[in-house]
Amino acid sequence: MKKTRIENLFLWSHYQPEKQLDFNGFLWVQPSGNLLIDPMPLSEAERGELRELGGVRWVLLTNFDHLRDAVSLCREFGAELWAPEAERERFGIDAEAVNGWYRAGQPSSLPAELGQNLAVHSIRGGKSPVEIALYIEPIRALCFGDVVRSHEVGNLRLLPDPKLTDRVKVIASLRPLASLPIDALLLGDGDCFFYRAQDAFHEFLATLD
Repeated sequence: MKKTRIENLFLWSHYQPEKQLDFNGFLWVQPSGNLLIDPMPLSEAERGELRELGGVRWVLLTNFDHLRDAVSLCREFGAELWAPEAERERFGIDAEAVNGWYRAGQPSSLPAELGQNLAVHSIRGGKSPVEIALYIEPIRALCFGDVVRSHEVGNLRLLPDPKLTDRVKVIASLRPLASLPIDALLLGDGDCFFYRAQDAFHEFLATLD
């Protein structure tokens, strides 16, 4: 796992040759319990690092396609698995392994320790009915699962049009996020932004006009 310039935030990646980009998972270490977001599979060495950092209390998924090894990780570390309520049907039999379903809006539908630190935003029109964007308020980090990505270092883009169900809805869902103070953009696909993240996001939104 790699440290980032954001205190207590780690990431690890698996390179996808056919897509020429990294798929990323994130770990936020906090006193009330560590949180994994869209975790990629972990090697034995990475599992050891995770244990040294205090294990895992929660695993949060932004969409069904990021289920990956989340179920086995939760079993191994005794963590709770939370997933978007709008994606419940897509989980099929795997829904039995989900401890809780969360959604956008207030009051928070996340566990209290998470809900006080995370804001949940719905992104409509992506490849799934409702993808979730997470805003981690204490570290001012905005996290996207699939719909916003970076195929080239330093450039943001949307998921390719053929994979979007409604581009207009996606753009309309993203625009309200421009008001957030952003120190980091955490992307499930591609390179994350830890410098000038807010400027990069605003410049990206301007290209969508």
